[in-house]
Parts: sequence; structure tokens; C-alpha cells
Amino acid sequence: MINNTLNEQISFSILMANYNNANYIEEAIRSVILQTYPLWELIIVDDCSSDNSIDIIKPFLKDKRIKLICNERNIGYGGSLRRAADNASNMIFGILDSDDKLHETALDVMAGAYKRNSQFGFIYSTCWGCDSELKNCVINKDIGTFRNIKSVFFREKISHFKTFKKEAYQKTSGFNVNQKKAVDKDIILKLEEVTNIKFINKPLYYHRYHENQISQGKYEFEAFVYYYRAKCKAYQRRLNTNFPNCTLKELYFQYFYIIFHKLILVLKKCLKFFRIPVFFIKIHKLTPKILIIRLEELKSLIKFL
Repeated sequence: MINNTLNEQISFSILMANYNNANYIEEAIRSVILQTYPLWELIIVDDCSSDNSIDIIKPFLKDKRIKLICNERNIGYGGSLRRAADNASNMIFGILDSDDKLHETALDVMAGAYKRNSQFGFIYSTCWGCDSELKNCVINKDIGTFRNIKSVFFREKISHFKTFKKEAYQKTSGFNVNQKKAVDKDIILKLEEVTNIKFINKPLYYHRYHENQISQGKYEFEAFVYYYRAKCKAYQRRLNTNFPNCTLKELYFQYFYIIFHKLILVLKKCLKFFRIPVFFIKIHKLTPKILIIRLEELKSLIKFL
């Protein structure tokens, strides 16, 4: 599918941040090497991995298109992507997580899309959602175009494979080094303020679901909090502008949701640590039954929490 002119020499810098993904990173790197479109570089930033990630990466450095940068201290996903972007030299950036992989035609399709749609600075596709072995893959139907929705604020439909022009990225403040999670949503909010966004309805990316992902499973709530922070900053940037913005009411609602969720977590710990059920049993003997929760209801409540 490669054009004879290599799509007018459109070139890609694939940004990859890695932390302890030794089990998956080889497959991610190989998916870049196997691209049918040859004009790319892969910049890997290792964030002080404690596994054997570096040993797996080093043999691939024989390919001069692959660069490895090792952080001296752990700076998180946002900081690592920022460092990769700072060392990128090609005209289009693409994000590939070190536990996922690209379809072999991903860059070829994207290069053609940028050639046909030069007015767009951000182009993304849909992806396959897969299990931890990259099997049982299903196209993610939640990803799509904005249609009448004017901002990712109001419908979060942008996901993998995300690519954007270097010149558009440089108009923003870039990846936030303090954004440990929801990094992609933060940069999307920034990019939609400086460029047009286009969707390609074709899966080009294999997204792996596993328990150690930074924004899923046990980390999902923390990712929600970081996304809320990104929304608050976007809200401030968009004040007194024509950019679509959320309201303070919406931000307050999410703020109180976060507070409520944290209170529930504190209550869970208290119930476990202070043996509050025992306390209620003692109170039960001293208080008229009509004034307290029945023990059966209390046990159900504790189980629910």
C-alpha cells in the first residue's frame, strides 16, 4: 500500500514510555519494525524499570532508527513521554504504549491520511481491545468521530492510535510531567485547542488489557482524579475564549464525586482496622433496637462497601 513518493516524505516519531513491561515490550518494538511504511523513528524512554526491560531493548538498538533514553529517576508516564517528544525529530508524533502493538499498516494508513487532509494536525483511529495475550481481539466501538460534539470534554471518544503533528504539539505546553495518569486525555484537550482533529474508522492498534495498566483496574479511580485535574486546567485555559468549555457546575459535581469516593475508601479502612462491627454489637446490648441498624443490615452494608 506504500505510495511511490512515500506520501511526500511524511515521517513519524513513535513515542514509547516504558516501566517494567519486559513481558510485552519486545512485541511492541517488533510491531514498529514490521511497519510497511519505512520512514519512522522509535524513541523509547525507560522510566527506571526494575525488571529486565533494558536487556530486551538493547539488541534492537542496532537499528539506528531506534533510540533508548534511560531516566535517572522515575518521573512517571507524562514526564517520560515529554522527554521522548523533546528528542523526536520527525514531523508526526505517534504514541505506542510498551505493552501494546501496532498493526503493520498503521503508519502507512496514517501517512496517507495526513497527505489527503493537510488541514488536520491530529488524526486518530479505532483499535482492537485484546486480552493480556493479545488474543480475543474485538474492535472498540466506543471510539469514533465527534460528529456534533464540539469537544472531548463532552464525549470521550478519542483513543488509539493517536498521532499528531510536531508543529501542533509545539503550540501547546506539551506533556505534563506531573500528569502521572490520564496523560493522553490531558494532551488531547491541549491539542484540540490548537488544531483540527480527524478520525479514521479503521483499527490500527492492538490495545492490551491487563491488571498492571496505569489507568485500569485498581488504578482506574486514580486515573479519574488525574483526568479531573486535566479538565480543571483546560477549563482555566479556555476561560474568555471561543473554545468549547465545561461549566463550574460540572467540575463541582465531579469534585464531590471524588470526595465521596475517597470517604468510602476511608470508611472501608476504618471498618477493617477498628473492628467497628464489634463496637456495634456492644452498643446493640445497651440501646433500644429501634434506634440502631439491625446487625443483619449492618453486615450487608459492610459487605457492600
